[in-house]
Amino acid sequence: MSTHNKESSTLRAASRGERLESLERGLRVLELFGQGASRAYSMIEVADQLRITRASALRILATLESLGYVRLDTRAYSLTPRVLNLGYSYLAALGFQNIVRPILLDLVKKTQETCSIGVLDAMEVVYVAREETRRIIRIDLNVGSRLPAHLNSMGRVLLSALPDAQLKALLRTIKLERLTKRSILDKNELRERIQRVRVQGYCYIDGEVDDRIAGLATPIRDRDGNTVAALNLSLGFDRYSPQAVESTLLAMVLDTTQQIEAILHRDIPLS
Repeated sequence: MSTHNKESSTLRAASRGERLESLERGLRVLELFGQGASRAYSMIEVADQLRITRASALRILATLESLGYVRLDTRAYSLTPRVLNLGYSYLAALGFQNIVRPILLDLVKKTQETCSIGVLDAMEVVYVAREETRRIIRIDLNVGSRLPAHLNSMGRVLLSALPDAQLKALLRTIKLERLTKRSILDKNELRERIQRVRVQGYCYIDGEVDDRIAGLATPIRDRDGNTVAALNLSLGFDRYSPQAVESTLLAMVLDTTQQIEAILHRDIPLS
């Protein structure tokens, strides 16, 4: 065996024997929170659950907090929407956009309306998949585009999945502006509407951002029931009444959502 091969073999053996213990513990903390996205843990609970010292738990939580993945609120830590970026990075690596494209195109064909999927990043919705219909009224949005979450039906679905304390903290950071005569200018009213979305399981916004556009969105959940993304149908405002949206389009959007969830719930890796 050559000297180079001996050195490579030695390095591989050393790497198998040595692990980045702090990284491993940090990932274990995220997995602990992932058992219930709305669950909050104190530093002591994290230490006890993972059987690590309190000093280690504090260092890991402080690091995750500085990176924006967890938030400290009254001595308990909880996940922030930024952790969804990790999940989307995985989906993107698997070609998620290409995988769901036939499903979205089928919905576009049935409804003749534009269809999108988005994830939450702080108070913005990031578009991760989009298929447009050929209509005169179009909005210049593409994969990677961002919109304020509170103005968007997908955003309100994603915000509705957050714990009340986290939602309240995020709403404190936004500025409400009148874009149309239907725009909401009161934060209490906005919070009530978002909480209503949580109860009814979908969001319909009509003319709050653009007089010509309405939006219908439903949550996309992982196998543990956590909302990880949202599916949206952008509608010409005068094409459907709210009653028609509920009686006709909602069932189609929910069916498409279930098809996408079936992909996310597979046990084998997607390729």
